Amino acid sequence: MSKRTAFVVAGGDVDAEDLALIDPERDWVVAADGGALTLLDAGIIPHLVVGDFDTVGEHFAAQLAARGIPIRKLPAAKAETDTHYAAREALRQNPDEVIILGALGGSRFDHTLANLGLLEWLDEQGVQGILYHRSNRIRLVSGPGEAVLAESKFSFVSLIPVTAAAEGITTVGMLYPLRGETLLRGMTRGISNEIVGREGKIIIEKGKCLLVESRD
Repeated sequence: MSKRTAFVVAGGDVDAEDLALIDPERDWVVAADGGALTLLDAGIIPHLVVGDFDTVGEHFAAQLAARGIPIRKLPAAKAETDTHYAAREALRQNPDEVIILGALGGSRFDHTLANLGLLEWLDEQGVQGILYHRSNRIRLVSGPGEAVLAESKFSFVSLIPVTAAAEGITTVGMLYPLRGETLLRGMTRGISNEIVGREGKIIIEKGKCLLVESRD
């Protein structure tokens, strides 16, 4: 059975390669503010658009409504970002995973950090979250747990602890093996590993790590 995937498209850097992940016939798609413009330019109609529309303006919101695209207007002063609110709406679809496009890049590094934090929030809801960009795929691995990595266009694999320590880390099929070891937050030992062969595996017994697959 294929995974049920919900996409959140935010207002950051998104290109055609990223959007090619979306199957409009199968996947549920919500846009956060300026992400709606990205989708429509690509010919993809979102199921819902949320935001305060500070990026695209009220006129664009009216155009969406005129086309019959559901919108949810949020106040400018609120406790969550537009992307976080969109992720909440995605969870209402009971997906197996939520892939967020447009969560990286741009001038607002605070939003990038907040979007990384959404991976932990999604994990707490029992759903795999993924931040996807043509050069990076980022997810959270929580112990006890594991992640299987298939050979792909992403050449490098990095583990970055988000808890004070991530313990009992074992890697299989990786160039630089770890065997039941501990990675500490603030240290860089887990950066730039590589898959050897067709598949790799990362096992974590305790703690949480960002798993970053990247390419130059």
